[in-house]
Amino acid sequence: MRFGTDLRQRVISGALLAGAAAIAVVLGGWVNALFVALGTGVMAWELTRMTRGVLGFRLLGAILAFLAGAAPPLVLEAFGLMPALATATAMSVIAGFGLARKTPRPELLALGILLLAYAGTFFVWLRDIEGHGLSIAVWVALVVVAADMGGYFCGRAIGGPKLAPVLSPNKTWAGAIGGLVFAFVVSEVFSLVVGADLLILGALAALTAVVSQAGDLVESATKRRFGVKDSSALIPGHGGVLDRFDALAAAALFVGVTLCIFPSLIVQW
Repeated sequence: MRFGTDLRQRVISGALLAGAAAIAVVLGGWVNALFVALGTGVMAWELTRMTRGVLGFRLLGAILAFLAGAAPPLVLEAFGLMPALATATAMSVIAGFGLARKTPRPELLALGILLLAYAGTFFVWLRDIEGHGLSIAVWVALVVVAADMGGYFCGRAIGGPKLAPVLSPNKTWAGAIGGLVFAFVVSEVFSLVVGADLLILGALAALTAVVSQAGDLVESATKRRFGVKDSSALIPGHGGVLDRFDALAAAALFVGVTLCIFPSLIVQW
């Protein structure tokens, strides 16, 4: 059973990044908002860079994309959710169409930046929920990490039929199911520790795992479409920030929207 020569490098860089993220989440407030803003800003830059190619990428475009991703989480911390979502919408449109001369489909670039900005905004909003924020943020992170680990190890160990070879040639059904099972089990253990409803959080964990894997698939499909191996080379063994946090971004967006629609679920944490 082979897990790849990059596993050690992947684990070390992942552990360092996870440690920094954990400190930001535990401290919460502006520390977490600044950390998330940096991450979403870099991811928006990576998406713009990736979809336009390395050649012809100008500094002004990089700054515009970064600000569109980074500003909304900070606006959330200062002024609240609705101003942050409005800022994300406006700046994503400006960034997408401001780069239209270089981007074949500016509306899709704007949508991608918008979803990343929303995801960062909702993660900060989840962490800021009084009395439950830390627990919710930790649960989301644990579910995504469990889904990722389950997908990686089960996919490597079992192999088998491909999940979506047109979108991502390396992902298998065994990995997808393994990721879902890992996420469910981790959520059930979490529920037992905090005294939450096993059925509710278990079902939400399964859905979140599916959404996180879908986010990973979308990013893989984008890279495949533009002939890019990694979104950047900022994280050794992982590629770019978007390569590492695409699943978490999708999960945070899903859980954030779900709790906005069904706020009664917040007490589960």
